[in-house]
Amino acid sequence: MDKKKVASDIVDAIGGEQNIVELKHCMTRLRFVLEDEGLIKENEIEKIDGVAGTMKKGGQYQVIIGSNVISVYEEIEKQTNFKIPDSTANDVQQKRNWTLKGMLNSLLDFLVGCLTPAIPVVIGFGMLKLVNILISLAGFEDTSTYNLLDIIGDTGFYFIPLVIAYTASKKLNTDTVLSLIITSVLLHPRLVELMQSGETISFLKVPVYASNYAYSVIPALLATWVLSIVLPRVDKITPGWTKTIFKPLLALMITIPLVLIVFAPLGAMIGSVVSQIFDASRGNLPWLTMMVLTALLPIIIMTGMHHAINPIVFTSLATIGYDNLLLPAMLATNFAQAAASFAVALKSKNKNLKSVASAAAISASVAGITEPALFGVTLRLKRPLIAVMIGSGVAGLLVGILDLKAYVFASPGLISIIQFISPSGMSNFISAVIVVVVSSVLTFILTYVIGFKDLEDNTNFSNSSEKSNLKETGDYEVQSPMSGDIVRLEDVNDSTFSKKLLGDGIAIHPSEGKVYAPFDGTVQVMFQTGHAIGLKSDAGDELLIHVGLDTVKLDGKGFTPHVDNNAVIQKGDLLLEFDMEMIRAAGFDLITPLIFTNLKDNKMKLEIQAENTVQANTRLLHLVSEKI
Repeated sequence: MDKKKVASDIVDAIGGEQNIVELKHCMTRLRFVLEDEGLIKENEIEKIDGVAGTMKKGGQYQVIIGSNVISVYEEIEKQTNFKIPDSTANDVQQKRNWTLKGMLNSLLDFLVGCLTPAIPVVIGFGMLKLVNILISLAGFEDTSTYNLLDIIGDTGFYFIPLVIAYTASKKLNTDTVLSLIITSVLLHPRLVELMQSGETISFLKVPVYASNYAYSVIPALLATWVLSIVLPRVDKITPGWTKTIFKPLLALMITIPLVLIVFAPLGAMIGSVVSQIFDASRGNLPWLTMMVLTALLPIIIMTGMHHAINPIVFTSLATIGYDNLLLPAMLATNFAQAAASFAVALKSKNKNLKSVASAAAISASVAGITEPALFGVTLRLKRPLIAVMIGSGVAGLLVGILDLKAYVFASPGLISIIQFISPSGMSNFISAVIVVVVSSVLTFILTYVIGFKDLEDNTNFSNSSEKSNLKETGDYEVQSPMSGDIVRLEDVNDSTFSKKLLGDGIAIHPSEGKVYAPFDGTVQVMFQTGHAIGLKSDAGDELLIHVGLDTVKLDGKGFTPHVDNNAVIQKGDLLLEFDMEMIRAAGFDLITPLIFTNLKDNKMKLEIQAENTVQANTRLLHLVSEKI
């Protein structure tokens, strides 16, 4: 993989450097916050060598890279100057609607942003504890070296609230030092001693709930969140010359009591309740719980919801020393994804698909990174995903019956499978090997037997439904997708469109809130926000219809799509309706650019047929071949 070219191509395909508000990465994905998602060239991104897939979630546009994500991220940083102040990203976030879906997405994004950077700490100290397990099995448990390693290994878990306070402060763009100090109060030895004494504790006669906050995650998340709300308000009420003294003083005096009396106990209770729910399900029907969880885990991972279980895993590893929920389930699923990808690689005759599937199989089985397999192979081909869910579900049944436990936090793969070695012997590790064999063999056989729709050898895997961008027909006319006044593209008040960075076209000031199909073809992408549609004609030309400027910020409000992705359309079909009055009242310009994004590739040029005004479903443009 040419990481420089991958980075450059991704930036170009998401609308250029000027469209990037914020960029972060997790273990496998680039996570963009974009100014306008309507500028994304979906078909081009998925053709980039090294991109396994894309996803929109939680206000982010995610590009799945796999194990090379950090290198690509660093290349993008080198090639661009997009480092916009955090306040800009916060403004974009704050403009989203406070819908239930929006709040859930924001919560998930918060958890992912805070927990993902902490994972290397958990893995590192977990591996130290694993070293101690091996020392114990070798008969050297009572040595001073063993005792010191035990203390060192436990440190990362005992002080995990401080790690979470740090990552949460970065995510929330609040004061890191104050966040660490406030969380440290929860771990102060005298407070721990006082809470363990059984005495009644109160602050200004308000009772304080006694709990042990060491090893916990949620109290630190809530404490930092409270600080992020209190600190800006304190900043407003303190005069400039007093900020150095009174700003931190007031922030601490307000935040710490709130945390001790309300939010830290609330976090402990939430963690306790969630753990009890999972423990109850595991205790009563462990085989059924693990079978269902493991079968559904590919879907859970696809939505990112597995990160919501991480606090429970962290706490279990720190307190009882093992996890018997998520990590054992991931063992079955990871190897199922690897086996399915391997079967696809063997059976497919498409060279590109064989290459992608082989790399995905290695990534999933060796490193435990399954996103390339999930997004690049099994989800794309659909039938292999069914095989993965069946194979991992059966293996999950064994996980529950054998009561498989993981003793270190790491995505299960061949490199990290020693995480299943138990202090009490090798039986748990043998159970893990059995689960791997059952999951791998069953999924491989199912994938091979069920099969999948293979791609033609000259087909790019990233666009499996497309044959070619070459035109199969001659010149043709394009109808107007809406009624309104015609505007030159150069006169649109947005440089991305006016400078024709995405392609050539025209713009319309709509007089009616309806968008119709301008030609026969398919819907490449109907954006979730409804503000933009990507179409492809039967002749191979790609058209972006972008309703209004910056209307992505409405998060779908005022837009009513009538078609879905991959829908087959005919001239005159109603694609979208939008509330013109509401959008104007919200302060947005309704001018609608119509951009053909691949005219150069198809060697075509535009001829405008209409003048001044145009009615929907009447002649607007003529596409003329430039081929000799």
